[in-house]
Amino acid sequence: MALTESNGSLPRPDASPARLAASSRQALAGLPKIHAETSETANLARFLRSAVTAGAALILLGALALILAGGAGIQQEFAWSVLVLIGVAAMLRSYIKSTAQAFDRAPLRQSARDLRAILFYAGFAWGAGAFLLLGNNPVPITGLCFAVLPGVFLLPLLKDRAACLAFIAPVTGLAAIAIILEPWGDAPVALAMLLVVQGAIAGGLYLSGRPRDSLPAGLSLR
Repeated sequence: MALTESNGSLPRPDASPARLAASSRQALAGLPKIHAETSETANLARFLRSAVTAGAALILLGALALILAGGAGIQQEFAWSVLVLIGVAAMLRSYIKSTAQAFDRAPLRQSARDLRAILFYAGFAWGAGAFLLLGNNPVPITGLCFAVLPGVFLLPLLKDRAACLAFIAPVTGLAAIAIILEPWGDAPVALAMLLVVQGAIAGGLYLSGRPRDSLPAGLSLR
């Protein structure tokens, strides 16, 4: 009969206690992976959404820089403003593109890499202001605030270690070159303060994200 095996004995039920226990253990073992994937997706989505507020912050800080720190001619100020606005426009485009995609980790990862590359450019654009905007001999504290404050404002907005490092690195490099070549008043002191402050910020970011992040090659920094 259908209820008996070929040897005449009744078949063992498929869902034996041992098999159920093994399935339960396998499901429990997969929970950390599911949690990590869900957390990564949420973090990537939050980072991409921050492009709007970060872009607005750069526009506001740029306007303040033009009003308070402008030491160059109208052409230099216009050129610097265009460079920064290009970066902000690219950030907004990245946000719009990411929202049009499904919330899957693969496109979110690609969009996040693109946004970090855009922030790398934005750092260069902002750092160019050390030459175009501040003039030949700015007040050192003004120049330091110009170089340091954008990164400080972006830290809580982006909440992404790699993106913040991507922005801070070119700003610091260009500001340091400007201090040496212009030269600024009290150049050694200004350079030391810049490197100490930015180095402390970058070091804190690196150490805080080191257990869970790594830095692949390229501008993704992640």
